[in-house]
Amino acid sequence: MEVTRNATSLSLLSKLPVERAEKYLDTIASSLCAGQPSFQQCPPVWSLMEFWQSNNAWGDFLLDPDKRLLDILPATHQAVVHKVTESRREDITRQRLHKTDAIGARVLTDLDWSVKLVLGSDTVASLGLPLANLNLSLGDHTVCMELSIAEVELLMASLEAARKGTGQAFLQNGATTLLFQ
Repeated sequence: MEVTRNATSLSLLSKLPVERAEKYLDTIASSLCAGQPSFQQCPPVWSLMEFWQSNNAWGDFLLDPDKRLLDILPATHQAVVHKVTESRREDITRQRLHKTDAIGARVLTDLDWSVKLVLGSDTVASLGLPLANLNLSLGDHTVCMELSIAEVELLMASLEAARKGTGQAFLQNGATTLLFQ
């Protein structure tokens, strides 16, 4: 079903004249690195829904081409697709590498914390122990934790050990600067 939907969305290109199709595909290739093209820049041959379907389908196609899907296009439009993919090969390859690299291990991008005193009727509240709320942003994913003082101390000790271990690894490899200074 996904292939059929993409084929239908890719076939929307044939609604454009060949000259406009080349400009549109070049804009899609550019948008892989710098955001989406504007609907106002597109000729009025598509509805807004068709515009977004076409953008998504062509963006996916440029990153992971399936030549069989081009059979639905007229030969003139197929030639335009080949011309744009050849002329933008370096940009497309760079974006593929970036997308593949983003799949790897998550990297901490932001850390937010707060401390609160539990006020309730449970046993933790009767002890009057503060809790730390910790929000870790890992790229496109956020992890939220509620930690006691002991858990915060354990987390900090683990992070310190990781920092020292990372520093030792960099020193052993001959690096002159450390990431965690």
